[in-house]
Amino acid sequence: MARKSRKQYDAAPVLEQQAQHMVYNAAAYIRLSRDSAKRGDSLETQRDIIENFIAVSSDIRLVEVYSDNQTTGTRFERPEFQRMMADAESGRINCIIVKDLSRFGRNAIDAGYYIEKQLPAMGVRFIAVTDSFDSLEGDGGILLPLKNVIAESYALDISRKCRSVQRQNIRDGRFVGRMAPFGYNKDPEDCRHLVVDEEAAVVVRRIFAWVSDGTCAGEIVRLLNEAGVLPPSRYKQAKGLIANEKLVGGPFWQKRAVTGILTDQVYAGDMVQGKTRTVDHKEIAVSPDQWICVPNTHEPVISRELFERVQLLLRQASEADRDSRRTAVPYSTHVFKGKVFCAHCGHPMHRRRQNKDGVYWYRCESQWRIHKDACSVVSVKEEELQADVFALLDKYAGAIMGETIRMERMAPARDAAAENELIEINARLSKSGYFLKSLYENMLGGLLTAEEFSSLKGAYEADIERLSQRADAIRTGRRDRAAELAAHRAFSVAAADALATRELTADIVGCLVEKVFVKRDNSFEIVLRFRDEFMGTPANRRFVGERTNDGTKRMPELAMAKRSEIREDDGEVKRVG
Repeated sequence: MARKSRKQYDAAPVLEQQAQHMVYNAAAYIRLSRDSAKRGDSLETQRDIIENFIAVSSDIRLVEVYSDNQTTGTRFERPEFQRMMADAESGRINCIIVKDLSRFGRNAIDAGYYIEKQLPAMGVRFIAVTDSFDSLEGDGGILLPLKNVIAESYALDISRKCRSVQRQNIRDGRFVGRMAPFGYNKDPEDCRHLVVDEEAAVVVRRIFAWVSDGTCAGEIVRLLNEAGVLPPSRYKQAKGLIANEKLVGGPFWQKRAVTGILTDQVYAGDMVQGKTRTVDHKEIAVSPDQWICVPNTHEPVISRELFERVQLLLRQASEADRDSRRTAVPYSTHVFKGKVFCAHCGHPMHRRRQNKDGVYWYRCESQWRIHKDACSVVSVKEEELQADVFALLDKYAGAIMGETIRMERMAPARDAAAENELIEINARLSKSGYFLKSLYENMLGGLLTAEEFSSLKGAYEADIERLSQRADAIRTGRRDRAAELAAHRAFSVAAADALATRELTADIVGCLVEKVFVKRDNSFEIVLRFRDEFMGTPANRRFVGERTNDGTKRMPELAMAKRSEIREDDGEVKRVG
C-alpha cells in the first residue's frame, strides 16, 4: 500500500503552542464508501455535523470542504484526501475535522500514523466530532488505535463478504455487471438475469450478418454511421440508462465497439465473466483461459452457428494481417504521434505508408471510418511536416535556450523573495488570529459589546482571508515558475541533441509542437508549445505553412518579419497584405 513518506519530524507539542494565539483554518473532510448503507453517513449528514460543530467553536474557521464520494477508506490514495494533505503541507489549512474516525480511514496502521505522527508534526489539529476526539486534548490513549482497528476490521469483513457473493454469482452464471451489454436489458424481476432488448438486438444481428457475408469491421462502422444508428453509450443515454455525461462516448460508432460485439460470447446465450481482477486496488486483465463461462444462461441474440462462423472469419482475417505485416518492411518511428489533426472535421489524421520505399502520408479517414459526408480528402506528406518543424527549431532553439539560462539565473532571487513574503504573511496571520481570539475573550469579559465584536471580527476575518489568498497566489506562482523552468530545460536538452544529430525525434516534437492542423489544400498550421521570446507573444502560437504558385512549400518566415507586418488575432499569427 502506497503511503506518504514517514519523515522524522520533530515531535514537539506544536499544536499546544499554536492553541494560545491562533484561529484554526479548518478543512472539513467527508467520505462515503461504495457500499455504505449506514444510516447517518451520507455526505450531507457528515457536512451538517461538522458545520454545526464549527458554528459553536470560536477558534475554528472553515476554509474548504473536501469530499471523496464512492471511495474506500482502506487506502489513502483518494483525490480529495491527497489535495487536503497538500493544502495542509502548504499551510493553507491547519485543522482537519471529520464526523468520526472511520470517515478519515479504515486502515488502522496508516490512519494511526497520520493522526498520531504526521498531522501533529505538521502542526495540524485533528478532530473527530462524534468520537469526541480532539488532538489538542491528548492522544486518545488506547481508545484511538482500538477504534481504528475496529474500523479496519469492519471494512475487511464487508469487503470479503461482497467478493464472496460476487464470485458465487459468477460461478452460477448470474450477471454481476453494472450495466447490461448492448442488445440486452436487466430483467426487471431479477437484476442478475439478462433479457433481450429487441431494438438494440436488431443492430447486433445486422453486424454479425454483415461479417458473415464478408464485410470488414471498418466498412460496418461506416454503414452504421451513415444509417444514423446510435452507438451503444448514446443508445443507453437515449433510453435513460446513462445519466452521467462523462460515461457517454462520441456520437459515432468506432471499430473497437464493433469488434467488441463480434467477439462477445454473451450474444450466443453464454455468460462469460471474470475477465478482470483487482490486485492492490488496481484492475488487471485476466487471460482468456481463466475466464468463467457458463453456457445457456439467457436467451441468445444470434445462433451459436453464426457466432462460431464469425469467430472463424475473424481469426482468418487476423492471421492474414499478421502474415502481411511479417513480410512488410518495418515502419519508421512515428514522431508526430497524436499531434496531427484535420483542420475541417477535427479528427486525428492517420499515418499511412504509400509503398515500401518509406514515403509516409497523413490522411483524414473520416469519409471511410465515419460516413462519406463527414469530411473531404485531406492529406499531407510527413517529410514536409518534418522539414517545417526543423526549420522552426533552427530559428527558435537559441531563443529558448537563452531564456532557460535567464530563468535559471533569476530563479533563486524570485524564490527567496517569495519565501520572505510568505514568512511575513504567516506572521501577520498569526497576529490577526491572536487578536481575533482576544476579541472573543473581551466580549465574554464585557469589554466589548456584541455589535463591536461583530464589526471588529469581520475586519480581522477579511484581513485573514486576503492574506490567505495572497499566500495561495505566491505558492501557485512559485509552482508555475518551477514547471515553466522544467519545461524550458527539457526543451533545451532535447533541442541540443537534435541540432547535434540533425535528427527529429518524438521527444523534440513533444517539446516543441502542441498540434498540427492540415487543410484541404495540403497547407497546415503548426501550433507551438513554447513562447516566442523575440517578439514576446503568447504561447501556443501558430505558424502557417502555405503553398506557392508552383506547388512547392514555403517555409515559415514569421520570425524574420518586421513587427508592422504581423497581425495577431486570438493567438494566431498571420501575414498582413
